[in-house]
Amino acid sequence: MEDLILQSSERELLYQLYLYAFNRQDLPARKAFFMNRVEHGKVFRIKDDDQIISALYRLPFELRIGDQLFQMGGIGDVMTYPEYGGHGYATTLLKAALEDMNADGYELSFLAPFSQRYYRRLGFEQVENSFTYEIDSEKLRPVKVKNKYKIERTSFASSVDEIAEYYCQAVAIQDGKINRQPWWWHYLTLKNNWNVAKVYDSTKMIGYAIYEIQRTELVVFEMNYQDGDTYQTLLDFIAAHSSMVKRFIFKDYSNFYQGYYSSEPGEMNVHIEPYMMGRIVNFKSFITKYPFGNEFGTVAIKVEDNILQSNNGIWKVSKDEIKQVSQEDHWQIKGKINNLSAFFLGQSSLRQAIQFHRIQTQSIGNDQLTRFDSAIKKSILGFNDYF
Repeated sequence: MEDLILQSSERELLYQLYLYAFNRQDLPARKAFFMNRVEHGKVFRIKDDDQIISALYRLPFELRIGDQLFQMGGIGDVMTYPEYGGHGYATTLLKAALEDMNADGYELSFLAPFSQRYYRRLGFEQVENSFTYEIDSEKLRPVKVKNKYKIERTSFASSVDEIAEYYCQAVAIQDGKINRQPWWWHYLTLKNNWNVAKVYDSTKMIGYAIYEIQRTELVVFEMNYQDGDTYQTLLDFIAAHSSMVKRFIFKDYSNFYQGYYSSEPGEMNVHIEPYMMGRIVNFKSFITKYPFGNEFGTVAIKVEDNILQSNNGIWKVSKDEIKQVSQEDHWQIKGKINNLSAFFLGQSSLRQAIQFHRIQTQSIGNDQLTRFDSAIKKSILGFNDYF
């Protein structure tokens, strides 16, 4: 695998592939955030003579589920020169990246797909959605709060340390959020020209909104707040821009509707799109750490993984233990790794997966099936970090 790892002397060749593959203009700011990403990630590449012809990277993240932090590899910039397409180079690199993550102790991997069908063959499945809420500026009428908090508008770059501290204390402890490291916050300042509205009570910051004005639209990329009054204060700040823009756009990356930006939701346009695909990289490690919500006895799960062979087999799983067994026919739940990943990451219930033949069952009673299903956290993913 070592012959697939990018050498530091090859970063310029990688950058040229990136510019061509994604039809990007060479700008100093773009090169700065690209090289920052490369520096903190691990890049896999294939060369033809002195040219890098195909590449991708994986970035190190931590994702919270319950009281556990899971090691997660974010895969991005899967790219190949078009004249070298169709030879399976990207697949070779993706398999190498997954094997490398497995060896390094990663439990999960996520990516934003260009083709779900393609990545599904590699064990990934749709696990997170993107919600976009659009409303004409004159129709956003937030509720006025009685206790007016102080609000401050700054650039994201100048406030990143303060925002990061609030995020660490109030947001990163929630299910489905990435535990953003200092290097990732710095990367976000390099890549984005964002503004921030920060809300304060008498002693501390209690919420913020990250946004950008794009011609006739104000786009809100992230909002975090301690309570309803803080939320309404941020909405009031955003609505004050109604004379400057024609439309407000709110981005949200949870798996359920949160359209409370207007007292008349019917005046909004809501778009729901698939966002991230994910997969379990190391099944044993993932289940060992998984914060099951209740007891369900012991369930024998047969895992089928065409990429990472160490996941294959029958695993006896209880709330406190997982062990592999050799009896090939003595399973109660069976599924491919992509479908099992969707279930354990809260995208679908067990009964839904069974109904659509994504997961099979045998020799398991309805009561145990219900208890096992209820032990799994549902709709937990809510990170908007794009890699």
